[in-house]
Amino acid sequence: MPQSRWTLMLVPHDNERVRSFQVSGKSIRAALSAVLMGVLLLGTFAIAFVVKQSKHVQNASLRAENAALASEVDQIREQMEALDASIAALTEKDEQLRVVAGLPEIDPDVRRVGVGGPGSNGTSAALARLNPRVNRKVETAGQDVNALLRRAALLRTSMDEALTTIERNRERMASTPTILPANGHLSSLFSGTRYHPVLRISRPHKGIDIAARVGEPILAAARGRVVFAGNKSNGYGNMVEIDHGYGYVTRYAHASRLHVRSGQTVDRGTRIADVGATGLTSGPHLHYEVEQNGRQVDPLNFVIGDALP
Repeated sequence: MPQSRWTLMLVPHDNERVRSFQVSGKSIRAALSAVLMGVLLLGTFAIAFVVKQSKHVQNASLRAENAALASEVDQIREQMEALDASIAALTEKDEQLRVVAGLPEIDPDVRRVGVGGPGSNGTSAALARLNPRVNRKVETAGQDVNALLRRAALLRTSMDEALTTIERNRERMASTPTILPANGHLSSLFSGTRYHPVLRISRPHKGIDIAARVGEPILAAARGRVVFAGNKSNGYGNMVEIDHGYGYVTRYAHASRLHVRSGQTVDRGTRIADVGATGLTSGPHLHYEVEQNGRQVDPLNFVIGDALP
């Protein structure tokens, strides 16, 4: 079969002669293939260039983001250092509070309460592959945050314990009979046996006697609740009995006049009665007793420097 041929004619617009060329169909197909191949190669190169430029821009953006992230992590670390200094200062105050409260010192190793190694979550692993330097900063900051949180939690618990103990001690002190309840001189001390001036026999003297003029104020030796205010038939005459809590009970006998009633709450220094000579007594004075956990004890063991409010 004869090969197909094509004739190409070039017709100029001037008077020059017409030129004609004959080419085979195979040559035309080869030329078209070459053109298509050239276009394909050019397109491929163009796409590769665009992708490369895009990756370059993306990498530049990632580098900028990583730099910004690293800068933020550095700023966070600086703030954490300031927080660490604040916690250290509060720790010193906490140690002082524990001394005041009478609590044992916390071991320094417990104070440090370190945390374990870095985490291994997916985000950290991905960041480690993308930017190991920034990843190390983030991991270190995370560990420091955990340590600060644990130190702060321990500090809060310790301070709560110290403040609670101090408050409890303050309440106990307010309820401890630490003053002489009347202004006068001691005429008789606490004793296992004493000669009674009226009965003229020897028997225990369960308190102290403070000689004073009739009408001299009798003050509550500590905060508490009045559980009795009236006349006792056992020789105490007009008497006030106060329950202070914490095992303390005080009694004030031979009063001439009472200023409180049963159920009333009083503070240290509250005027509860006046000195008198009611009951079994040879003269005006205050008979004052202190009971601790159900056992009568010497009131002078609690008095601070013969204090009066």
